[in-house]
Amino acid sequence: MGILIPVLVCAAVVAALLKALGYFDNRPKANNPFSHDTQTPPKPKVIDQKQRDAVLKQSYSAEKVPSELDAVIIGSGIGGMTVAAIMAKAGKKVLVLEQHDQAGGCCHTFIDKGYEFDVGIHYIGELGYQSESKTLLDQITKGQLQWADLDEKYDEIVFAEDGKEIRKYPVSLGKDVWQNDLKRRFPEEEENIDKFFKLLESVRRGFKNSMVVKLVPLWVVKLLDVTGLIHKMTNFYKWNAKSVKEVVWNVTPNQELRDIFCYCFGDYGTPPSKAGFPMQATLLTHWSKSASYPVGGASEIAFNIIPVIEEAGGKVLVRAEVTKIVIGSNGTVCGVEVKKGREVTTINTPMVISNAGVFNTFERLLPQEIATSSRLWPIVKGSEHGIGAISVFIGINASSEEIDIIHKQNYWVFNKNNIDKAFNDYAKLSREEALDVDFPLMFVSFPSTKDPEWNKKYSGHKNDFILSLKNLKLALWTSNNYLAVGDLYHHTIRLLGPVKVDPAKTLVGVILESIHWLSLMNPLSNHSYCSQGKISNLDRTPNKHRSVCNPTDSDPPAMPETSTNGNDDSTDDLPERGWVGCMGTCMAL
Repeated sequence: MGILIPVLVCAAVVAALLKALGYFDNRPKANNPFSHDTQTPPKPKVIDQKQRDAVLKQSYSAEKVPSELDAVIIGSGIGGMTVAAIMAKAGKKVLVLEQHDQAGGCCHTFIDKGYEFDVGIHYIGELGYQSESKTLLDQITKGQLQWADLDEKYDEIVFAEDGKEIRKYPVSLGKDVWQNDLKRRFPEEEENIDKFFKLLESVRRGFKNSMVVKLVPLWVVKLLDVTGLIHKMTNFYKWNAKSVKEVVWNVTPNQELRDIFCYCFGDYGTPPSKAGFPMQATLLTHWSKSASYPVGGASEIAFNIIPVIEEAGGKVLVRAEVTKIVIGSNGTVCGVEVKKGREVTTINTPMVISNAGVFNTFERLLPQEIATSSRLWPIVKGSEHGIGAISVFIGINASSEEIDIIHKQNYWVFNKNNIDKAFNDYAKLSREEALDVDFPLMFVSFPSTKDPEWNKKYSGHKNDFILSLKNLKLALWTSNNYLAVGDLYHHTIRLLGPVKVDPAKTLVGVILESIHWLSLMNPLSNHSYCSQGKISNLDRTPNKHRSVCNPTDSDPPAMPETSTNGNDDSTDDLPERGWVGCMGTCMAL
């Protein structure tokens, strides 16, 4: 009997593998989108805005919709654009619909008063060398999207507490560089620092292995869970059951070091006490080899993907608000309804791929009876919305040299020690209380120093930087509180004075004197342009990764298929959050 059970398990696994091979072999055949290298030598950047708008701002009308579509993709973020380009390379005719006035989603830029600002892309890892992500991008842009490296010290952590000397910690590229620097600064913590970085690498490997659940049939995932083999393949689910705070606080008792290990949680918008540890671990290792910025600015991403989609007969149309995914009488997707002004039109298609986020897809676009019967519905209802944020876009009428912001790096500024507590305490404040205290976290970025093409487009002394203020007060931005924007505007101007940030020397003095233009983007702006008022549609809690691979959880894994024939989801809600994660999910569709 003792021998029989392992034999039966092995037999079941072999049978499952054979069935899985049959599953992939029996799927509809399509052209290989990567059968040959499509890269061409990089062309000079197009800087004429009218020419760029002709690509990025093609306004929707029924007459522009291609005939005999293979698929409609809702949303032109990097997930939607990537899957559209891959399908186009496989010979499919795809229509991408974007409700904003330009394509790109959170990869778009806007221009005002002679300044150009990126709204979501500040730096990306793994693109300074020929990684899998870089190879994919090369193919879906024909090699036209180029990347400029940030400084070796690509981030700087700044603690600017009242009554204390400012403390700065650089975060550097390169194997062991940041690790060794921290050991020099915290010699008594050398063993704990080594332990932490070893753990990061282990979780990074485990995360890559965990992506198998996105690629195989659901029954295979259940079998891996029942047999326990999933835990032999990856340690991801073990660590995802622990919060960032739980893991980091157990690694070291030093609060300053804890805060350093957690510093970039603002990138995914969930505080350390709520986020699953793999989110922070994969983010920290994401930049271990390179940190890059798109040459020509973030709008170059969509600008260079759209021609690939169009070559196969597809289109990317903007000002096209999708209001409904149409389901036929047989329960199969048959199209979408699009609203422009007062006119509503129906576009017929056998496949719809939503890049609009799971909340928008399940709560707004799908018919309720379809959404609630989906195997993903328990995950949607059991998940939390992401946090809100505001960003301050500032145009500076001075050169980089004049105000000493020549470094290609970002700055994470905290006004208190124990950043998790400061973050959560701020979230509990009322609107009135929040307006009277400093923001607990600021992310400061200078796009014009990162982009080598900046001066070709915006010559003279004009410069710009983005000041992202992570504000958790979603309640401030309901329709009833819209007038709070004016209060917050003046509050932000007041805060610019006392906050000390080394790259700008201080925000008093030359920076403040050189401000030529300032604009705020708040959660209402995000809601208007992206149909969500949050940094991330789903909060990055362990619950976001619920799957049958968690022994205490009976819910299905978050996979691209929505259980409705012809409907898939390609957003950052399914992989780990982020730009590269969204691209990776497209390979599973």
